[in-house]
Amino acid sequence: MLPEVHIRDTIYTDPRTPVKVAPGVNEVGTPTKDSPVIVTTNFALTYYTVESDLSSNKINCYLAAVDTDGIGVEAALQRTAYCGQIKDTFQKANFEFKDKTSTVLLFFRSCCQGCRDVEDVTGLRVMIGPPDSGRIPGWMEKNWPPKPK
Repeated sequence: MLPEVHIRDTIYTDPRTPVKVAPGVNEVGTPTKDSPVIVTTNFALTYYTVESDLSSNKINCYLAAVDTDGIGVEAALQRTAYCGQIKDTFQKANFEFKDKTSTVLLFFRSCCQGCRDVEDVTGLRVMIGPPDSGRIPGWMEKNWPPKPK
């Protein structure tokens, strides 16, 4: 019966349209004002992989899913409007950095191209994290909380 239910649920999906999550800022665990703000895209596979890695390692943080129309990180970085989309994500979610001790956005090394542009657009400090979310626990031990500039 499970295969039939799966077919019924997915029969009307368009395979040309990427599967995506709702853009916005979500809490992973119980973040505090000192918790990191991690940025990823709203491509479902990427988002759920990052969220799973963070929650399974009990990392309390804010996870921002930037609206990239469901495309992956590398493709999203090629868009010139990506920096603006990051800023829009926080504005639409009414996420205030003023309430946070740390005004740092954490990007994974695979998506660090254009990070200086993100700093210019958002006015926030950007840190480059590990190459992928699976390595975040070791990176956090060495680099979090961030040292002042």
